[in-house]
Amino acid sequence: MHVQKGRDIFEATSSKVRKDLKEFILNNGHIDGTALKEHWFPTINADIFLSHSHSDLEKVKGFAGWLFDTFGLTSFIDSCVWGYCDELLKEIDNKYCYQPKKDTYNYDKRNHTTSHVHMMLASALTEMIDQCECAIFYNTPNSILVCDEISKADDIKKEKTLSPWIYHELSVLSTIKTREPNREYIMHGESTLFEARNELKVEYDVSKFLSSMITLTDTDIVQWSKKNRTMNHSLDELYRIVCPQ
Repeated sequence: MHVQKGRDIFEATSSKVRKDLKEFILNNGHIDGTALKEHWFPTINADIFLSHSHSDLEKVKGFAGWLFDTFGLTSFIDSCVWGYCDELLKEIDNKYCYQPKKDTYNYDKRNHTTSHVHMMLASALTEMIDQCECAIFYNTPNSILVCDEISKADDIKKEKTLSPWIYHELSVLSTIKTREPNREYIMHGESTLFEARNELKVEYDVSKFLSSMITLTDTDIVQWSKKNRTMNHSLDELYRIVCPQ
């Protein structure tokens, strides 16, 4: 049940109509990067930013569904944005980088277009992180490397990811300032892994980012789900559980 609700949330966020690239080309032949970014990677109203590995997408959809069904909280699943990155990049590359006579793409131009699209995506993710009140990182072996015994001896307490996007999101989370939400209360009553020989893998040490985040345990989640929500905002109840004063 929760998984289906999470899928509905995901589809509602990611199923927006995409305009053709030509609609963003200015009279001077330049692409209107601001308009393109706002259309392809728009910000939405959401309570929680869910950072995760794409391999955990179905589980994260289920978690997002549970958050909505239990608390009425809307989640932004970051891969909603990722899905359009390659689609947009391919459209731009086909127009500006493809070489018909060679039936291939110009390498240098491809690097240039990739940098633009990835910066649009990074900006969109940063804006969503800053806009959401709360961020939850779905920490699994798919997102953070499980070190072997030799690595543990060499890199004690180091937690690493192979995802540049997870690295970016955790870095942003460790940088932005925590803002206390402004509430107005109304009283009611009394109360898939792919291995290849030449596959590029770049490790990013995210230990310092994760060390500043609060661990949300199964016990915390169960306790949170049992709280009376008629008097307080659901996220305030979560903050009281994980940050008792």
